[in-house]
Amino acid sequence: MIMAIIGIMGTVMAASHSGSYLVRVAHALECARGDISAMQPVADRAATALASGGKLWTAGQPSLVSEISGRAGGFMMIRPLGNEAPNPRDVVMYIPENVAETPDSLKNTQALVVAFGTKRIHKQWPFFPNHSEEAGISPTLANAIPAWLFTGELIAALTRLGKMPVIYESIGAYSGIPRITQYKNGEITFHDDKQVPPAAAGIVANRYINTIQSMLERVEREQRRKLDKTGAWCRAARKRGAQLFMYSMGHLFPDEVGKTEIGKLFHSDVWNAGFRTSPKPNDVYRPGDMIVLIGYQQPPDDLLRKARPAGARVAFTALRHERDFAHDRGVIWIDPMWDWPDACVPLEGYDVPLLAASGLINGAIAWEIHRLTVQGQ
Repeated sequence: MIMAIIGIMGTVMAASHSGSYLVRVAHALECARGDISAMQPVADRAATALASGGKLWTAGQPSLVSEISGRAGGFMMIRPLGNEAPNPRDVVMYIPENVAETPDSLKNTQALVVAFGTKRIHKQWPFFPNHSEEAGISPTLANAIPAWLFTGELIAALTRLGKMPVIYESIGAYSGIPRITQYKNGEITFHDDKQVPPAAAGIVANRYINTIQSMLERVEREQRRKLDKTGAWCRAARKRGAQLFMYSMGHLFPDEVGKTEIGKLFHSDVWNAGFRTSPKPNDVYRPGDMIVLIGYQQPPDDLLRKARPAGARVAFTALRHERDFAHDRGVIWIDPMWDWPDACVPLEGYDVPLLAASGLINGAIAWEIHRLTVQGQ
C-alpha cells in the first residue's frame, strides 16, 4: 500500500503542488510520520498529567476544535477551552491557525500546551508541524494530521499507565448515542469496565497514517473517473454562468469550504444528509446549476429530490448511493472509502476503533473538486 501511494506521488508530486489533492494529503501524512518519535515523550508527559486528574482541553482553530473534541475515535473527555483558564496539571491541544492571537486563557499558563500548525508560536510549548507547505495543501485541513496523530499516541501512552480513556463511537452507529449517555458525555473519563493491554509507542499513529493513505490511494484509483467528471461538470457550469454550490457536513466543515478558497468559487452551506430534523438550505436551483455535497454516511435523498427536478446536476460523497438515483445520468456518487464507524484504527482489547478518517478524506475530495474546477483557467 505504501509503495502504491508513493508511486503515485512520484509521478505527481515531483512536478509541482498542482497535482491530485489526494496524493498531496497522502504526502503530508508521510511527512508527519517523521514526527511520531518526537510526539512520544510529550504524549507520555501529557498522559501522566491526565492520569493524575488533569483535564484535557482544545483551543484555537474552531473547525479543528470541533474535529478533535466530538468525533468518532476521539477522546470523550476533551472539551473546548473557550475562556476557561487551564490548571497547571491540565493539557491543552492548541491549533493557532487563523486565530488572531493567543487567547488570554493561555498566556502565562503553567498547563502543558501542545501546539499544531504551520509554524511554532511559543518556544516553551511542544510543537508539531502540519507540513502543509511541503505538501501544498490547505493548512486548516493539514492541522488535522498532527492533531489526530498526537491523539493516538496520547491514548496509547495512557494505556501504558493502565488507564483506558473513554472514546467516542460514531453517532451513526446504533450504540453511538447510548454510549455518550452511558459515559455521561465524557464526565466519566476513564473506563473501569474494560481492561486494555498496553499499546506500544508509535503503533497507533503509524497505523493511522497507513490506513488513511490506503483510503486515499483507493479513492485515487477507483473514483478518479467520477472525480474528473465532477470537475468537468463544475467547469461547464461555471463557463455558462450557472450557480456552483458545495454543501458540506461534519466538524471540519463547513469552514474548510466556506472560509477557504473553495468558498470563493462555490456557495457554501451546511447540508446534514441523513439527519431528518436538521434544517436545510432553502436555495433555489435552476437548470444547469452544479451542486456538490461533501457528506457523511447517508446519501442526500432530500437534496436529490429537490435539485434533479429543477435541472441541476449533483455530485455527492457518502458511504452508499441513493437507490432511486443510481441510474440518473445527472448524479455522481463518490465513495470516500472510509468505513461506517469512521474511526479507523483498532486497539487490542477495546470495543471501538480510534481516530476519525472522514475529515481528512472528505477534505481531500473537496479540495480535489476545487482543483479540477479551476483547472486550465
